[in-house]
Order: sequence, then C-alpha cells, then structure tokens
Amino acid sequence: MRKKVRLGMSVCLTVVAIFIAFLAARAQNPPPPAAKTAAQEFKNIQNLKDIPADQLIPTMQFITASLGVECEFCHVERAPEKDDKKEKKFARHMIEMQTNINKDNFEGKRWVTCYSCHRGAAKPISVPIISAEEKMPETRPETATDKSAYPKPAALFEKYLAAVGGADALAKVTSRVQKGFVTFGNPKPPIEV
Repeated sequence: MRKKVRLGMSVCLTVVAIFIAFLAARAQNPPPPAAKTAAQEFKNIQNLKDIPADQLIPTMQFITASLGVECEFCHVERAPEKDDKKEKKFARHMIEMQTNINKDNFEGKRWVTCYSCHRGAAKPISVPIISAEEKMPETRPETATDKSAYPKPAALFEKYLAAVGGADALAKVTSRVQKGFVTFGNPKPPIEV
C-alpha cells in the first residue's frame, strides 16, 4: 500500500513540476504580439492603413513598378509622410478607385491593379473612350459550351511536369533564391530572399 501512495505522490509531483516548468517557459517566451497595421507603423497612411505593416513597402514597390517610376514620383525624398506632391494625392484617389472596382465587381479579390491600365507607364498609354451617347453593346445570352473538348486537369498537369523536366527534376528543387535591389529611396541596398 505504501508503494502505491509513494508512486501516486511521485506522479503528482512530476505533473506539478512539468506544469510549473511550462508556466515558466511561457513567461519567458510570451506569445508574439499581433502584427501592426501600416497606419500603426508609418505616418500619414490613408488608403492602405489596414494592411499589415510589413506589406506596405512591397505594395509601394509594386505600384512604382506598375507605373515605371521611382518613389520620388509621389513622395518627397527623405520625407515620405509629407503631402506636398499632387501625384501622391492623385495616387490615393487611384488606389481608392481600384479598391472600389474590385469590391463592387470582383468580390473584393484583387483583379484590377495599377498595372491593369498603366502597364509600366506613368500615364496609361490608352484609355477606352466611353461616350454617354453611345449605345451599349447588346449582350448575348450565355450559350452552353461543350466542355468535353477541354483538356482534363490531369493531362495539363502532366504537360507542365514534362515541361519542367519531369517529377525527378521537380523533386530536386529544395529551395529558391531571389536576388535584387530595394528601390525605396537612396542608396538602393541589395536584397536576397
């Protein structure tokens, strides 16, 4: 009987010791805080304030690449929070327009971007002319298409696999390295991901 009591006490003490160790470890390594939003991290953010702060710079880089410009096209050099340039004010208007188009037409999915119209040019090369007097084209009712003529997904995957060198070649890829330069201000430091 004494052996059972000792064994029970040992188990209880072990459980208590593990629990105390767990609490001590948790106190030393608290859970990470929630990611900051762009508005919490940067000054004077208006349209993109709710995106995670670590996505703001890549978003800005996408915008500059879509327009074929540098950061100083919209921002005052070394003072990006200032609103001194009319291009920055207009960019805010364009971001709002793009957001509304996606929200109203594409269930909030990002189908329309700066690149959709700009294609690497500060001013879109061409804009469709829409006259209020023109009659809108009539839409035809959707016709049933014979989807049996489409290739099967498995066949498409097999063609892709063959194009990249086969399953063995794909299995050999264990990492990917991207190298480039950050184009946010001067100097332009190298970056490797």
